[in-house]
Amino acid sequence: MLILMQLKYLMTSLRKLALLATIPGILIFAQDEGNQVFGFISDSTSGEALIGANVFIRESGQGMATDNNGYYVLSDISSNEVTLVVSYIGYEQNERQLSFTGDSSLNLDILLVPKSIELVQIDVTAEGIERLNKIEPSRITISPRVLKAQPSLAEPDIFRTIQSLPGVLTTSEFSTGLVIRGGNTDQNLILLDGITVYNPSHLGGLFSNFIVDAVKEAELIKGGYNAEYGGRLSAVLDIRSREGNRNKFEGSTSISVLSAQTTIEGPFLNGAWLLAGRRTYFDKLLPLVSDFNLPYYFYDFQGHVFTDLNEKDRISLSFYSGIDDLEYNDLDLDSDWGNQTVSLAYRKIFNEKIIGNFLAANSRFYTRFGLGGDAGINEYNPLRDITLAADIAYFKNQDFNIFFGTELKNLSIRYNSKFNDELLFNSFTTPTQTAFYTKLKYKPNSRFIIEPGVRISTFSSHSNGLYPDLRLSTKFIIDEKRFINFAVGNYHQFISTFQDDFNAQILDNWFAVDETGEPSRANQVVLGYEQFIGSGLKLQVEGYYKSITDMLTYEEKRATSDGEVLSESLLDLLTPADGYAYGAELFMQQSVGKLTGWAGYSWSVSRKKMNQKEYYTNWDRTHVFNILANYTFSPSWEFNLKFTLQSGQAFTPINGYFLENLPGQSQGGYRTIPATRNGGRFPSYHRLDLGAVWHRKKYDLFFQVINVYNRENVFTYTYPLGNTYNGVDDDGDWDRKKHDLNGNERPDRGEPNVDEADEGRIQRNAVSLFPLIPTIGISWKF
Repeated sequence: MLILMQLKYLMTSLRKLALLATIPGILIFAQDEGNQVFGFISDSTSGEALIGANVFIRESGQGMATDNNGYYVLSDISSNEVTLVVSYIGYEQNERQLSFTGDSSLNLDILLVPKSIELVQIDVTAEGIERLNKIEPSRITISPRVLKAQPSLAEPDIFRTIQSLPGVLTTSEFSTGLVIRGGNTDQNLILLDGITVYNPSHLGGLFSNFIVDAVKEAELIKGGYNAEYGGRLSAVLDIRSREGNRNKFEGSTSISVLSAQTTIEGPFLNGAWLLAGRRTYFDKLLPLVSDFNLPYYFYDFQGHVFTDLNEKDRISLSFYSGIDDLEYNDLDLDSDWGNQTVSLAYRKIFNEKIIGNFLAANSRFYTRFGLGGDAGINEYNPLRDITLAADIAYFKNQDFNIFFGTELKNLSIRYNSKFNDELLFNSFTTPTQTAFYTKLKYKPNSRFIIEPGVRISTFSSHSNGLYPDLRLSTKFIIDEKRFINFAVGNYHQFISTFQDDFNAQILDNWFAVDETGEPSRANQVVLGYEQFIGSGLKLQVEGYYKSITDMLTYEEKRATSDGEVLSESLLDLLTPADGYAYGAELFMQQSVGKLTGWAGYSWSVSRKKMNQKEYYTNWDRTHVFNILANYTFSPSWEFNLKFTLQSGQAFTPINGYFLENLPGQSQGGYRTIPATRNGGRFPSYHRLDLGAVWHRKKYDLFFQVINVYNRENVFTYTYPLGNTYNGVDDDGDWDRKKHDLNGNERPDRGEPNVDEADEGRIQRNAVSLFPLIPTIGISWKF
C-alpha cells in the first residue's frame, strides 16, 4: 500500500526530471560519414533486453557490447555489403546480411534464441568483441542462467555466488553484508534498478534480498569503479530486474524445507509485468526435525512493470519490500529490520546515438534491535532516501563515447538508543547530497582504451563545499586473448554505519557525517592481467591497494554510570580512524561446457590506525580459497559444490574481569577487560556445501546439504562467570555418556564435573551457528 502511495509523488518528480532531456541537444552534431546500424538485442522467448551481447561487423571487426538497455549502434561502416553478427553466452549466434545504399542508417532489432550453456559453441571473434572494447578491472557479471548452473542451496542465490569470488567475504555466518577487498560492509554501493538498497542480504548469508527469477543481471565491481558511481569507498553491486515476458503469461514455483517462492509474469500495454515473492519457514520446521532451533524468518516481494509508449520512449516501475524477524532466546535477542524501495524510470532515445535514462525513487530501511529485554539495549534506526537521477550516453562511434549525469538525494536518518529504560542517544538528521559526473571512453588505437572520469559531490550537513573525485581506467591489449587492466581513483562517503572493533555486529545502524566530523575518503589502485584460454576459460590475476581516512569507529569513553548523550554530541563517541588494505587475487573461471564454475584464491591484509595504534580490522583474513562448481552429468542430472577455506578472523580477547557494584543495585555484576584490539584470531573457517538437481519433464527435484561435515565455525566468544554451587556444568566438561548418573540427560548437582572448583572463574565459550542442514525441494513452471 505504501508503494502505491509513493507512486504519485514519484510521477511528479519524474516529470520535473525529464526536463533535463533538453541537455543532450548540445551533443547532436552533424551525422558522421558512412553507414550505421542500431537497435536492441532481446530474448526471443520473453522479449527482454539482453545486456552485454556482442554485436560486430564480421568483415571489419567493428563492434560493441550492448548497454544496460540492450542497445547498440555501429557507425562509420565503410562498406555497403556487410555481415552483422550477434553473440551472447547461452544463446544461438545470429548473423544478418546488411545492404546499405549511400550513407544510410538502418534500425535493426534482433531476437536471440536461448540454448543450453553446456551446448554453446562460441565464435572466437564474437567472444573477443567485448574484451577488445570494454575495460573490466575487478569486474564480473553474473546472469541468472549462470547462477542456476551453480550450486543452489535451497535455491539459486546472487550473494552466495558472489561470496565465492576472490576478495569477497562476509563478516561472519550471522552477517548481513559483504566485505570486499578490506572495505567494511557499509562501503559497498548496492543498487536495485538504480536505487540504493541499504540492507543487501538476509541473516546468515544463506539468502540475499533478491529473488533470482526476478533478476536479469548482477554486476559486481570490486574496486576502481568509474565516475558513474559514487557515495561509497570500496565496491559496487549493480542489480537489474527482469522486465517480464511480453509475449505470454507464465510462472514458476519452488518449495523446499527452507523456503517457498513464486514468480509470475506476462504482457501489459505494449510491455510486460513481473511479480515474485518468497517466505522462509525453517523457524517452524527445524524444531520438529532436530534439536537446533533458529527462531528467524524473512519474506521478500519484488516486481517490475514497463510499457513502451513508442519505439523511443519507455516508462517502468520497480519495487521491493522485505522484512527479517529474529528472536533468539539463547542470546536474549529480539530484532527485526527491512527494506522498501520503489522507483519510476523513463528511458528516452533522442536519436540513434543519444540515449537518456531518468529515475525518481524512494528507498526506506530500518533496524530495530533489542538485547536483554526492555531493561537491556534497545535501538531503532530508520532511514529514508529520496533520489532523482539522470544519465545520458552519447555513442559518437566505436572509438569515442561520452557519458554524463546528475543525482540528487534527500536523506532522513534517525538513531535512537536506550539502555536500562534510559535514553542514551537520540539523533535526527536530514542531509541533502548532490553529484554530477562525466566520463569519456576513448580508443586512440587498437592497443589502448582510456576512460577518464570526474564526479563532483556536495553534502549539506558538511559545509566544506565541493568534493571532487577523479577516476581513470585503462586497458592495454596485448593480443585478442591477453590484456592488462589498470584503474585509479579517489572516493568520498558521507553516510556510514557504526564500526565496533570489540563486538560482533549483527545489524547495521546508519548515521550521517556533520560538522563535528569529516567524510570518509579513499584512494584505490588496481592492476590486473587477464588471459582467455581455449573456449570459455578465463584466467585473471589482480593486485590492489586501498587507503582510507576518517573511518568513524565506536570507542567507549564513558563511565558505566553515565547516562544520556545529547544528539548533537553523538559523533563524539566515534573516533576517526585511518586504514589501508592491499592484496593479490587469482581467479579461474570456466563459463561453458559440462563443467562450469570457478576457483579463486586471495591473499590480503586489512588494517586500521586509531589513536596512533595500528591493528587488524575485524574482517581481516589473510588467506581465502574458494571453489564453486557445477557438473552436468546428463540431461536429467546435475551436481554442484561450494567449498571455502579461510584464515581465522581477528577478534579482541580479554585480559580478565572486574566486579562492579553500582549505587542502587542490590546485586553486583562484572565487566571484562579487553586485551589488545583485534589481537586474537578465531580458528580457521571452512565449510562444504553439496547439491544435486534431478530434471524431469514437468518439474525439477533438488537436494542440498549445507555444512556437510558439520563444522562448528566460531561466530563469537562469550565470557560467563561460573558458580561452584549452582548445580550447573559451567565449564562444559560434563559428558552425558560418562557422567549422567541418574539418566535424565542433563548435568545435576552431585554428578562428576559439576560444581568443580575451577567453575568459579570466568569461562570462555565459543558460539557457533549453522550445523549440518539437509534440504530437499521441488520447482516447476506453469
